Parts: sequence; structure tokens; C-alpha cells
Amino acid sequence: MTKIWEKWIDETKGFAIYLVVLGHSIQYATSQHYDFNGNLVFRLIYGFHMPLFMIVSGYLFWYSLNRYDLLQGFLSKLRGIMIPCAVWGFVTWLCDILFMGNSTISLKGYLVYTFYSNWFLWAVFYCSLYGFITKYLFRNSVWGYGIVLIINYFVPEFGNYAGTKRMLPFFIIGILLHRSGMVAKIKEKKGICALVLLGAMYFICLRLNLAEIITGTIGSAFFIVIFYNLCNEKRFNVFSRLGEVSIGIYLFTGIVFYFWVKEYFRISESYRYLIKSAYVFLMSIILTAIAYILCKLLQKSAVTNLLFLGGQRRGGIEKK
Repeated sequence: MTKIWEKWIDETKGFAIYLVVLGHSIQYATSQHYDFNGNLVFRLIYGFHMPLFMIVSGYLFWYSLNRYDLLQGFLSKLRGIMIPCAVWGFVTWLCDILFMGNSTISLKGYLVYTFYSNWFLWAVFYCSLYGFITKYLFRNSVWGYGIVLIINYFVPEFGNYAGTKRMLPFFIIGILLHRSGMVAKIKEKKGICALVLLGAMYFICLRLNLAEIITGTIGSAFFIVIFYNLCNEKRFNVFSRLGEVSIGIYLFTGIVFYFWVKEYFRISESYRYLIKSAYVFLMSIILTAIAYILCKLLQKSAVTNLLFLGGQRRGGIEKK
């Protein structure tokens, strides 16, 4: 068994999860009447942050494709994604009962709440199943993934599937990105020209309000090139550490924002823009730090690490 650790993956995940927290801070810590689309930072973040997460998820999923068969792969995703989704779903449902009074105490109520919560984790789960099925039926061929994309396009948005329809193209981009070795080729060419071109293209896409598949792909590519080329820089270690527990940060802060921040900690619209900006930034830093500490505590026990984080560990992948 050979240990493969791609540090840039953890750094990219950590950067993306902080952007999720910052974006949610803008959304939930400001007035309900705040003009989100008029906030340049908000638009920059939401133009690519979830596509970036999904591309990195697809990139990592390539290891699972090479390691597991269909049944093993399904069980691995149940363990790594569905267990924490179910556990945090229970926590969210319990908070809803205790603090909001919106849910009834019943098994059905819990299952319904879990099914419709944490849309991104469900999207990763569904996309992973598509990936294993594509391996089983089409041997990971490019045309096989093309067929999957066509099928996904025509699948109705039932239940919690809407996020999968949006995110599957990015997940497949991540798989093909790993398969092609394109990121390494960009690094060999230093990537400076690529960064300038991608950065310019991203701002143009935002200005023109182009489709998410275009804007999200270009914005994600920009930051992937940055972290891949600078992954040995110590200044990015903080993002690497956040990336190691990104699932926990995403789930914990989501609960805090929904039940407490938006209810009790919104800043008035009457404050000056700089004060509101500082408040939102400080909120994002504090919540990210608290979530990280909590996740590291949960990692100390194998049981809590499995239940709350899916056994999440550093970016190391064991490969035969």
C-alpha cells in the first residue's frame, strides 16, 4: 500500500469551506432586506464555491473508482456520507423541535427532515452512485459519462434531487480532470498565463451573468491552479487544516446559521457598509474557528469521528 497525499486538495477544500461560511455570514448575519446580488464579494463567492467543492469531490472520487467495485463503493459512501448526514440531520431536527417548534417528535418527521436537509451531501452521494454505475456499465469511458449527463438532464427534480442536477456536471469534470492529469500539465507550464486568462474570463462571466456551468467551471479552475501550484507554501496551512474536516464545518455552521444567527444576530441595515462588512467577516472567522475545534474534538474518538464526520481523515488515500 502506498500513501498518496495531495496537499492541494485539502487546501482547496479548506478555502472553499471558508467561502461557504463567509457567504452564509453575508446571507444570514445581515438584514433580511439586504441586496445580496449588489454585494460584489457575495457574487464572487456564489459564482463558483459549490462547483469548486463538487469538482474536488469528483477529483477525489477517482481514487474510489479505482479501489472499489459497485457494492463496496456504495457501502463506502453510506459510511462516509450518509452516516454523518443522518446524525447531523437528527441534530438539526432536534434543534428544530427545541428552539423553533416546527417539527413533531416522530420517526417520520426525523426521516423527512434528514432527507431534505444538507442538500450538498445528498448531491455528492447521488453523484458517487452515478460514478460507480458508469464504471460498472461503461468502464469509466468518456462517452459513458456523456450518457449519464444526458440521463441526469431529463430526470425530474423529485425530492432532494435538484442539487444533483446542478452539481453532477461539476462532479464529472473533477473525475475527468484527475483522469486526464490536466492539473499537473498546467503546473509544468508554471500556470501564470492560465491564471491571468481564467481570472479575466471569470469576471467577464459574472458581468454577463452566464450559466453556472460556465462561470462555476472557470472560477473553480482558477483556484485549483492557484492551490496546486502553491501547495507547499506554509501560508496555506490553515486552509489545509480546515479541509481535513470540511464536512463537519459545513454541517455544524449550517445549523448555527439557521437556528441562531439569522434569528438573533442579524446586523441592522442602518449601519454603515464598512461596519457591516467587518461584522460579517468577524462572524465568519469565529464560527469557522469554533467549528474546526469541535471537529478536532470529534476526531479524537473513532465512534464520534465516524458518526459526525464519516471517518473523515487527512487527504491521504491508500492505494494498492
